[in-house]
Amino acid sequence: MKKLLFLFLFFASTFLFANDLLDNFITKQIKVEKQLVDDNITIEKKLKIKKEQIQQYQEFFLEFATDKEAFLSQKSPYKQEIYKLKLRYNSNKHRGNINAALRDELLLHQYAIRSSIRETLQEVLRFTDSKSKAFFKDKISELLVSHFANYTPIIKEKYLLDKVTNNSPIIKELKQAYEDTVYLQYVANTFSAELVENSSNIYRIASISGSKIFKLINNINKTKFGHILNIYLGYIGLDSAKVILIFLIILIIILSQKIIRVVIDRFLNHHNLRDDDIEYIHSHITNIFNVITSLIILHLIIVVVLGFDSKSISISKVFAIFYIILTAILLYRITNTIAYLKIERMQKSKVLKDEVINLSIKVINGFIILLASIAILKVMGVNLTAVLSGLGIAGAAVAFAAKDSIANIFGSIAILAGDIFEQGDWIESTHANGTVVEIGLRATTIRTFDNALISVPNFELSNSSVKNWTRRRIGRRIKMNIGVTYESDFNDIRQAIEDIKEMLKNHEGIANEYTSFSNSDRHAKLVSIEDLKGIKRTTLVYMDEFSDSSINILVYCFSRTVVWNEWLEVKEDVMFKIADILKKNNLEFAYPTMVIHQVDAKED
Repeated sequence: MKKLLFLFLFFASTFLFANDLLDNFITKQIKVEKQLVDDNITIEKKLKIKKEQIQQYQEFFLEFATDKEAFLSQKSPYKQEIYKLKLRYNSNKHRGNINAALRDELLLHQYAIRSSIRETLQEVLRFTDSKSKAFFKDKISELLVSHFANYTPIIKEKYLLDKVTNNSPIIKELKQAYEDTVYLQYVANTFSAELVENSSNIYRIASISGSKIFKLINNINKTKFGHILNIYLGYIGLDSAKVILIFLIILIIILSQKIIRVVIDRFLNHHNLRDDDIEYIHSHITNIFNVITSLIILHLIIVVVLGFDSKSISISKVFAIFYIILTAILLYRITNTIAYLKIERMQKSKVLKDEVINLSIKVINGFIILLASIAILKVMGVNLTAVLSGLGIAGAAVAFAAKDSIANIFGSIAILAGDIFEQGDWIESTHANGTVVEIGLRATTIRTFDNALISVPNFELSNSSVKNWTRRRIGRRIKMNIGVTYESDFNDIRQAIEDIKEMLKNHEGIANEYTSFSNSDRHAKLVSIEDLKGIKRTTLVYMDEFSDSSINILVYCFSRTVVWNEWLEVKEDVMFKIADILKKNNLEFAYPTMVIHQVDAKED
């Protein structure tokens, strides 16, 4: 009679479990755990089983998260069975049937573990109502900690009867119950670990499972049409809900591509851009967006239709890396296109300098690449905290190895902050003499007057003297020594000097004390405005020296213009006028001569 009662309970519980998805999954996982500890199975086979087990947990959690409301509405199916089993346990204990009572105690323990797994999963699904993903994960951790705190492991010595040689059915049932309980504990541990691992997917799927669209699509499979269609779709691993979902997402993506192109067209036409600029934007920006959306469609087909993602989680990681790279390219092209379109307006700005604009674009591009690299490392599972800690430890070595590069970066900052020179300036230093082409992060490129391109490290330029010939508003120096012969009359020389002074004073190309200049800038600096802006108006004409073969007249003045070719024209005109003045005053240009004076020798 006892055997019949036990068999009835066993088959009744088996029938109950067969009609419950969670119990079916737990029973299946018990068999998997047995295989993982079986010494007769090779390591390679166990690795394959473990990989399949991970996939099974992913599919299991996905199914429960999808049908969240239905699972939460379920009540525990064990109450009646637990009640009957407790009655039998008390009866066997009262009658002194120790082995039978131990067997029933283990069966009750199994129900307790199953109930704990069910309650844990239901609590997790309730936590998905939280608006914060971080809060959801914290609650899972608290729940599992509480679960393990209340967990009471079975005592091996209490149930293993190694010394018992009796092979009665009760002893066999006791040993089987103990073995099943041990493996069920393994299942509970694996369940907890996989629950944490799949928490993000559970939260994401459960969060949208309550939406009307999600419910509508999910209920399609339950309709008569869905059942008929699924018979044919099942051969390729699809169902009607998946097919409709795929078509809806593809349709939404295609429509979004069209809408975005129309919006971009209207925006660009509103700003009166040229046709070639509009075409450039579409080919470099809009097309990248189309590539990203097309990749989403491909990702969707591979993951949802073919189910590869459940077999290999690396598929999603590969696509995530592609998304990051394409997004980085998109941002890179957007920033550079905006800079290209706005460069003329920015060049007219009195606040932004060309080199600041160029440097800013390079910094933004570098920042985009840095963020993309960090995101890719994160997707690949690299511990960024450990990486940053490692960088901190190796910081001294890296700083020493890159000290020149770091010095050049600070050198570029010093050049820009000190406003030493800018693009287009003519500078002269110990390293180069020419026009500044660009101030980069590492070096400044200079085009020399013989048309060579020189790259000078910014550190060297910031730490050496630099002549900036462009930073002058009025006054490019004209200096010459005019030599006249010693046979000249000094009155003629004096008159010539006065005539030259008068000529320079009245010359429209020469700056003098009456030459005015405008200054719209306001500087809170106690410095000479003329020295700051480069204003030179000095005019000097004097008899300077008695040289070996000439009497030299010094002419020292400044042209109004600082442009080289205009300065040459002014200088040439001054020289012609000086020649006329000398001729007018009966003076001749001296040239190197040697006079030999011979003294007659006296005869003895």
